[in-house]
Amino acid sequence: MIDSKYRNKNLQVFNNDNVVTEGWYWALQSKELKTGKAKPVRLSGKDLAIFRTESGKVVAMDAYCPHRGAHLAGGTVEGEALRCYYHHWKFNEKGKCVDVPCLKKAPKAEVSTYPAEDHYGLIWVWVGQGKPHELPIVPDLEGHDVDVTFAKPYVKNCHPNIVMSDAIDVQHFRSVHRIPGNILHIEGKKVNDNTLRYDNVAAMPTDTIIGRLLAPFYKTQLTYSLCYWGGCAGSVTVGPDFQRYHIIYANRLGDNGVSEGQVILLTKRSKNVLGRMYGKALLGATRIVSDYFANGDTPQFDSINFDFKTPIKDDKTILTFMSHVEGLPVADWGFSKPNKIDSVDLSPAFSSNRKQTEGEACTIS
Repeated sequence: MIDSKYRNKNLQVFNNDNVVTEGWYWALQSKELKTGKAKPVRLSGKDLAIFRTESGKVVAMDAYCPHRGAHLAGGTVEGEALRCYYHHWKFNEKGKCVDVPCLKKAPKAEVSTYPAEDHYGLIWVWVGQGKPHELPIVPDLEGHDVDVTFAKPYVKNCHPNIVMSDAIDVQHFRSVHRIPGNILHIEGKKVNDNTLRYDNVAAMPTDTIIGRLLAPFYKTQLTYSLCYWGGCAGSVTVGPDFQRYHIIYANRLGDNGVSEGQVILLTKRSKNVLGRMYGKALLGATRIVSDYFANGDTPQFDSINFDFKTPIKDDKTILTFMSHVEGLPVADWGFSKPNKIDSVDLSPAFSSNRKQTEGEACTIS
């Protein structure tokens, strides 16, 4: 038998726990980071301190102070800067040390910072050396204000690439979700170097009961549209012509090769009260749709040992996705061992607001 080029041993990037491709990755939900507060975040093997300045800007920087390695998320936000709790070194939004209370002039010390943005209810951090791509946008929602809510976050026992490949696996819709095979035929196309678009192009069948029931709600084919950004995040749009349901699955690589995910549910924002009430109900319906597919797929994510030994014709969409991921730039991100601080609430331990004044003795130990 000819060895498949899509097997793990022949892949450099896809399903590789030791690399992170360039892109925007979720860090935490926006509502979790209040103005003037900082949070510790572990993002794909790197510890970060993320804070919201007094003006509301989000800043992401390396977690550990270049002085003696204290975790900066335990510090205090002062205006547009963050002051370390340990010796009160102060770092501005660009990561440069601008003040040490016991010194007349700050030393040449700094921490690396990373572009960070509020978007769709999440704080996203750019991982990569190049100019950041545009933030992920659901095609049908581009240019519209949106209402957002979340389904339950998840951890899957497989790489984010595997999680993302599931939604374009046509075969599993027939076997797991019992969707008739002639309703879905997905074709993909490359939008740009970072983005893939998949759409259902199968005509609505009228020779089956389910086809005849659904046909009045769809002008051409059943709506099933996906937009993938990089290899770890993507949107799914489903629903009849008069109403679309939008879901984003945002994944990041966790420790031990797991996928840590957020499920974002979105709808266009209405300008009136009744429209807002309808939108809220629609988000509830979107959650039901998301949960249905997620619950059916969870068992395989918990037990899969992915190694694509025998691709067949129906796997074309997955193979296209794998080839796309293989061509993505790899970020110079670096990995570190998990720190116990990642599971600790820092705020009670470092609640002191006392600041060292200029002229006080520096702590030496």
